Order: sequence, then structure tokens, then C-alpha cells
Amino acid sequence: MAKIRFFRPLILLSVIVIVAFLLRTIALDKNPPELFGDELDVGYQAFSLLKTAHDYKGHFLPTYLQSFAEWRTPFLMYVTAPFVAIFGLNEWGVRLPSAVFGSLTIVLLYFLVLHLSKNEKLSLLSAFFLTISPWHIQYSRAAFEVALMLFLIVGGLLAFFQAGQKGSFKMGVLAGVLFALSLYSYNTANVFVPLMMIFTTFCFFSFKKQKKKIMAVWFIFIIIIIPLIYNIVFGHAATRYSQFSIFNDQETVRRINSMRSYPGTNPILEQVFHNKPIEWSKKIIQNYATAFSPQFLFIHGDVTFRHSLHEIGQILWFQLPLILLGLYWVVKNFRLKQNLFWLSWLLIAPIPASLTIDGGYHASRLILMVVPLSVLSAYGGLLIIEKLISFRKKSSVLFGLLLIPILFIPLMEFLHYQHYYWKHYPIDSWRWWHYGYKEAMTSLISLEKDFNQVLIETTYEPALIRYIFWKKYDPQKIYHLDDQLKENAVEGLTGFCLDEKVCFVNLRGDLRKEQVKGNTLYLISQEKNIPGDWDWSESPPDWVEVIKTIKNPWGDPIFYLVTGV
Repeated sequence: MAKIRFFRPLILLSVIVIVAFLLRTIALDKNPPELFGDELDVGYQAFSLLKTAHDYKGHFLPTYLQSFAEWRTPFLMYVTAPFVAIFGLNEWGVRLPSAVFGSLTIVLLYFLVLHLSKNEKLSLLSAFFLTISPWHIQYSRAAFEVALMLFLIVGGLLAFFQAGQKGSFKMGVLAGVLFALSLYSYNTANVFVPLMMIFTTFCFFSFKKQKKKIMAVWFIFIIIIIPLIYNIVFGHAATRYSQFSIFNDQETVRRINSMRSYPGTNPILEQVFHNKPIEWSKKIIQNYATAFSPQFLFIHGDVTFRHSLHEIGQILWFQLPLILLGLYWVVKNFRLKQNLFWLSWLLIAPIPASLTIDGGYHASRLILMVVPLSVLSAYGGLLIIEKLISFRKKSSVLFGLLLIPILFIPLMEFLHYQHYYWKHYPIDSWRWWHYGYKEAMTSLISLEKDFNQVLIETTYEPALIRYIFWKKYDPQKIYHLDDQLKENAVEGLTGFCLDEKVCFVNLRGDLRKEQVKGNTLYLISQEKNIPGDWDWSESPPDWVEVIKTIKNPWGDPIFYLVTGV
């Protein structure tokens, strides 16, 4: 009997993890509706690393990775490479790593909460709330770096605590490695991880007794991130951060200059009240407060449709009273180290995003909040369960009356979320996921052998990464490709060529008769290259042959494959 009781939490955890994995993997190739640009970039970089040990710009095993549009943290691409090797360069190969590591994070969270609280019910509830979190599911079903980052951070913290408890030098080394790799996964970790490591070191460890373990964690961590530090200080990571940092926001400068130029104001006094430190402080506080707003957490979520469903917030509504109850309990008992840990995590989590221009509602940069919010929901849920048990002892009728709405409301809200996600979201969000490019490119690739030249319009979205991904183009052939559009580079058009046959062009508006040749295949878009709402699939001009029309989920044309008559 004791053995059955011991295994019961693990059985429940297994059920939770199976549900989590299914929520994150069912129809992964169909919803989200299509691989968008960043996902294609992840997949093709993984493909290049797998085939050549270089990124597709020719850098050997890079510690910071160059793409067409930007420089990126590399670890997700390295992790994706074996999945691409097994499943191919497609949706499953690209998205499955996020689903797998998202599911494994739930396991690690269970053991982290269990280590801190020694409470199996609290640990199971924490895992359950992360399992059903729309925020976490959204980022576990696409090739976003943040699912991997969360896995590494939660795993690093668990290993750190295990090192302290068991005195294991190996666990200390593992903690240092996981913490360091999280910085190579997503830039938000650059601020959050050192802050959490400092807090955990001083709050949970005795430096006199555990000096070697603490030093091992920090030493390994610092050694591994030296290349990243170099990139942040001198390299391309600094350039990328400057694009999003509030400290480089030109809008702040314009606002200061505008306020100082008001008629009838004192120039010296205006400099006191309107300057960069004050504006930066206001923006940081505004971002930080916005991260906790009901509008972001419970109503509409991130303004970017890829990051949030908009029909619901980042968190389900029924969790609000649970989070408030949990927060009350944690604050009331903050002297307990485990409570202080989760409260500190919640307060530290928005800091990295607050330093960026749109960080107050950017779900990717704020995803670190999802873990403590899940744990606080578990605290609140556990308090309600305990109260229900006491009601059951007093009155079974009262217990039944309370139990029905307590179970029915969360179930209906989750089912509503799932219904919208599967039935409506793929249709509503099609433009955000760049729907139609897969069909357009695979059709073009199957047809291109019949033409002397292929011209692909590249202003609807950058088309190069979409062509080379679905073509599985040899990465070595694009190491030194100049993908900048040049005037009069292709048949008098602005563009560039991938090879002797395939070129990418800017038609600068509508496709015209004098641009079209009979031996050339053109991929054009309805939005950029067709006047008004003229449907060429129904009535094309007499100087083109429409070979194929690609339509959106509503049946409206997006792309045409055409040639001259």
C-alpha cells in the first residue's frame, strides 16, 4: 500500500505530461497555419549546421549566428539540427524541439516545486497550470527560442538546488552549464539569469559551508558565456540589443526636444524636467507595470497575433482569483524561503523586457512570468481544495454546490480557448503566419524546370528564406550571397539573383505587360502586384497565363504563378 501511495504522484505527473505533450504536438504541422519567417530561419540554419557545421553565412560553429536580416542567439538552431536530421526540413523538424522542451519544462517544474516545498499536491498543481497555460502552449507549438530558454532556466535552478542539498559537484557543474546555455537561447536570459543566480546564491546557500559548489556553478557559467560577453560588448549582440533598447530609442530624443521647445518655457527648467534619465525611468516603470496589467495578462495579451490569440489573454481568467489567493499566501508567509523565491522570480521576470522599447506587452520577453504565475495559481488552488475538503466534512450538500461551478467554469473557459485555437485562430491569424508561401514555393519549385528564368517578387515578405527552405537549397552556395536589392540588377528591375536562373525582384507596383516574358515564371502577390481587387484567377489579362493561384483561408487570392502568353 505504501508503494502504491509513493508512485501515485508520479502516475499523476505522467498523466499531466502526456496531456501537455499532446496539447503541444497534435497537428503541429497545421496549427499554427504555416512556418513564419523566423521559424524558417531556425530550420534552415539547423539544416546548414547539420550539413556543413557552418551557419548559412559561412561561420564555423558560431557562438552568435548570422541570418539574412539579423544576428541571433544560436542554441535553438543547434538543438533543432538533430530533429531536422530525423524528421526532415519541415514543420515537424522545426517545431518539435519547442514542443519537447516545453513538455519537459513541466516535469522540471514539478521537481523544482517539490524540492522547495516538499508538497506533492502543490507540485502537481504547478505542473498542471503550466500544462494548460495558453501562454506556454503558444510558445511550445512554434520554433520560438523561449520554450528552450525556460527549460534551461528551470533545469539550471533545479540542478543548483540539488547541488546544495546533496553536495554534488557534478550537479553544480550541470547548473552552470544550463544557466550559461540559456543565455545562448534568448537574450532575455542575459539579465534574468544572473539576477536569479545572485538571489539564489545569497538566499539559499551558506558560502562558508558550500563555497566549492557555489564557485563551481559561477566558474562554469562565466567560462561558457565568455564568447557571448565578447559579442555583447564588441560584437553583433550589442547591435541587436541597440535595436530594441529604450536607451537607444530615438522617439525618446524627439519627445525631449519637443517638450523643451514649447513657447514661453525656461530652457534651464525644461532640462531639469525633460531629460534622458527621467524619460528612461518613466518608460521602464510603464513597461514594468504594463506587464502586470489585466489587459495584457487576461484580456488581449500581446498585440502581435503570433504571440497571443487576442480572443483571450496570456493567462486564463479563472486563474485570476487563484493567483490573488496565492499571492496573498506568499506575501503573508514571505519569510519562508520557498515563498520568497517565487515572489522574487515574479518581480525579477519583467525587468529584462522593461528595458526594451515595447517590452511591457511583449509576451516573448515576458514569458519568464509564466512559471511563478503557474505556481501562484497552484498555491491558490491548493487553498481552495483545502477549504472544499473542510466543507465536505461539514456538509456534503454545500460541498456539491461549491464543487460544480469551481470545476465547470475553468473547464468551459479552457474548452473555449481550445475551440478558438483550433477552429478560428488559424483563419484569423493567417497573415501573421505568412500563410500561402509554402504552397507558392513548393508549386514554383515543381514548375521551375520548365522555364528559363524564375522571378520572385520579394516585397510582400522577404522571399529568399522561403525559397531556399522549401527547396532545401545547398547552404554552401549562399555563404557569400549578397541579398541586398540593387537597381537594374535583373532585367532592368531592382533585385538580386540566387543563381543563374532564380532571381528575387521588386516590381515596384503592378506587374506590367512589358515586364512579362513567355519563357519566365513569375511569383507575384495580389497585394503588391495586382491593381485593386482584380482577381486574376477569374479574369486574367490577355498577356499572361495564370498557372496557379494560391488563396487564403477565406478563398481570396494571395499569390499567382504566371508567365507570358
